[in-house]
Amino acid sequence: MELRPTIDRLWLEEAARDDPLPHAYALWDLLRLPGSVRFVSAVEGGRTVGYLLLWLGRPERPVVHWVGDARRSAALVHRFPAPPFVAVVPREGAEALRALYPHARASPLLLLWRERGSLGPTDPEGIVRRLGRPDRAELRAWSLRGDEHERPDYALIDPAEEPIWGAYENGILVGVTRAAVRLPRVWIVAGVYVDREVRGHGLSRRLVGALIDEAERAQAPTGLFVREDAEAARHVYSGLGFRTVGRRLWIEVPPAARPPTA
Repeated sequence: MELRPTIDRLWLEEAARDDPLPHAYALWDLLRLPGSVRFVSAVEGGRTVGYLLLWLGRPERPVVHWVGDARRSAALVHRFPAPPFVAVVPREGAEALRALYPHARASPLLLLWRERGSLGPTDPEGIVRRLGRPDRAELRAWSLRGDEHERPDYALIDPAEEPIWGAYENGILVGVTRAAVRLPRVWIVAGVYVDREVRGHGLSRRLVGALIDEAERAQAPTGLFVREDAEAARHVYSGLGFRTVGRRLWIEVPPAARPPTA
């Protein structure tokens, strides 16, 4: 087994043709944000059997995706960054990671997929629209109102550069979602947030429906990652035609966690 600080691009593209969703972030980051990511690949007999994608866009809290055969690429557990970090890992690899970081918190994660196909009207009142650069200040103000962990990331996103949809009530922005990946083989739904006081009004369905409509115009299916315990969100996605195609673990490693010294 050899660990390499890179990724075999041809292998990755071949793997993504067969199973686009697990590799979508790796391909997208190589295309759009190569300076914000790095890779570590586990290679056996000259062929990649697993890899780490390390997202360093927020260096104070990296995000790691471990993709591939966890048993054959088990040595990758020693190439995770120093805490704190969050990781999406194969269930078979979680035990080894938690042995290094016993204070890590793990939650089951589902990979959902939706084949192409029109939804029909999901927003007849027209309360959802695609945001643009003039909405950036309003988006930033909205991002700072809630207490969800990832919600402040919207303050850093330019809606003229990354597709974001906003839901409005009484002219006030109350919810958003975005297409984090836009590849011919899959668009990834991410960052679906609705203000607590207006939840239960069907806004999440309308937001994700608007994203699906645009993916349909690009002739792309859609996918997403969702925690298994997020029952309300799973109900929305099921109603929009998503189905479970994979399972992972979402692991949060706090700052206090340190691997044992040799």
